[in-house]
Amino acid sequence: MEKKIKVFLDSNVLFSIAYTGRTKSRAYLLFELQEIGMSEVYLSPLVSEEASLNIRLKKPEKLGFLSDLITRSNIVDNILLSTEHPLMKDLPQNDRIILMTAVYHGMDFFLTGNEKDFFNLYNQRIDRTFILKPADFLYSPAKSSNP
Repeated sequence: MEKKIKVFLDSNVLFSIAYTGRTKSRAYLLFELQEIGMSEVYLSPLVSEEASLNIRLKKPEKLGFLSDLITRSNIVDNILLSTEHPLMKDLPQNDRIILMTAVYHGMDFFLTGNEKDFFNLYNQRIDRTFILKPADFLYSPAKSSNP
């Protein structure tokens, strides 16, 4: 049996999928890839909480769809370890927790659309976790193949 790609979503990616909807969100493809057995989608409680808070504030009618996405995801515990990793030192606390959670749990990919905080981390690897924008993962096979 072939190993499934483990993909961890940042809260902004989860929020964006819920906000945009199943038919209009290109990133919804992440859940379709999971359904056909090519990958597994992972979240943490902090990711779910941040996405839920923002959907309640900005588009509360999408809360049910967001809940469905969360239910269809694998949930791993939040992790915050002391790290001197140079790529993480300037991240805000919540972003550090979310990225450290993905790294600690051995994700193949960490997907984030947060260009402000993660700009210097795109296309970087921390341990086994490769950091990408969702579009780069979905539409750039050279970058996203062979974790």
